[in-house]
Amino acid sequence: MIYLVDIQITEVKENSILHRKEISFEIAHLGAGSPNRIEVRDKLAAMQTAKTELTFIKTMQPVFGMPHVHGLALIYDNEDVASKLEPNYSKIRNLPKGERDAAWKEIKSKKKKKKKN
Repeated sequence: MIYLVDIQITEVKENSILHRKEISFEIAHLGAGSPNRIEVRDKLAAMQTAKTELTFIKTMQPVFGMPHVHGLALIYDNEDVASKLEPNYSKIRNLPKGERDAAWKEIKSKKKKKKKN
């Protein structure tokens, strides 16, 4: 069986106020399931010659009945801006599976400690 995964960037907006690029993309994935968020982030960062740590996938919406996914990614210019603007859930969502689970457990334990005090 042949698996074809093709990422096409449909639009790139420079947001100079927030020091980031806003990228709209479309993925065609014939013969395979929807691609992994981490793989898409790595490929988009490579296509834009950016660091993967500064690339965040905001949305990946599959098209019902078709092998297509529409999405939005943000690529920040530096780590300071990314850490200030990106919410914690988005940072955690863009981590690999093992690190993601550990980060959620850490946040839950912090919330329990606050409730006890």
